[in-house]
Amino acid sequence: MVKTHPDSRFALYTLDQIRDSAAIVLQIEKTDSTFTESKKSCYLCEIVLSACYNRKDSIERLTDEIVRANTENRRLHGKIDRLEKALSQNVR
Repeated sequence: MVKTHPDSRFALYTLDQIRDSAAIVLQIEKTDSTFTESKKSCYLCEIVLSACYNRKDSIERLTDEIVRANTENRRLHGKIDRLEKALSQNVR
């Protein structure tokens, strides 16, 4: 699980705690663990306080990150293509 908000934190919750949480739950991932006392399934959650969460800012931040990653991928693919071309010319 990757942190998607600068003010978020990770916490272990049961389904009841997720349902009753005042915080905004950004991601949920089921673990193979259970809580020792209640024996309820344990979920790893990324949560953020509602006062710290602004969906528009999050969307813009994630969009910017995707654009940066795509730009880097295009750059790397270009480099791979140039290296493969140079390698094929040297093999002949």
